[in-house]
Amino acid sequence: MTLPLREVARRVDALPGVRPRRIVPLLLPMWAAEVTATVRENHPYDVLDRYLSRAIAEGGLSDTAGLAGFLGVEPALVSRAVRFLAGIGHLRRDGDTVTLTELGRQSVAEGRRYQLAHGRRLLLRFDGFAGAPVPYACVTGSIWLSEPELTLPDGTRFRPVPGAAALPESAVAELLSRPDVADFTGPVVPVAVEQTGIRPDWLPVYLVECEDEPLVFGAAMDGPDPYLAGFIPFVEGKPL
Repeated sequence: MTLPLREVARRVDALPGVRPRRIVPLLLPMWAAEVTATVRENHPYDVLDRYLSRAIAEGGLSDTAGLAGFLGVEPALVSRAVRFLAGIGHLRRDGDTVTLTELGRQSVAEGRRYQLAHGRRLLLRFDGFAGAPVPYACVTGSIWLSEPELTLPDGTRFRPVPGAAALPESAVAELLSRPDVADFTGPVVPVAVEQTGIRPDWLPVYLVECEDEPLVFGAAMDGPDPYLAGFIPFVEGKPL
């Protein structure tokens, strides 16, 4: 739900040292890229799976008997865990010898049991000015509109900010190549995608013009949003 203007005014008045001049309701232009993806899901390790994987990665062990002896468990339990980990792509099996895959090594290194799932439909969001990905906290905590129109019950009307640019063709690929990709996609991380469409969206925000630095409020945070403040240069100088 979009905050009413009076609530934003109350929050602004509660900020020490802030002297607002006016509050402007705006719609920021955004892009939503529709993709079908292979995603990396994030799960906690079961205890045996975790220690077995670490024994292979850090202890150099590679056979069922050696792993069972090292872990102090029955070989049948190790065999069952090996089958499971091989089935989710963490281990390669060559007879009785097992080695970690890249997915398995990454899981051990980061302490999470990553698993690939195929055919997921996702929306990846980008801003409409620079084509940069939108942080996940903003994605999940915000209201997204399919049309550049919004009038609240109290009569507050949001106006779209002009000047949106086309989304660069490389935007999705560049997002997937970032080491901090999870900051923008959340716990379900796409590792390979097929882009199936792109559509414009709009994000309702309040620009607070102040005697000093302007502030921007959105739905994702209770106070001024530093991420949304990054759009101030794209808004300044335009008729609002």
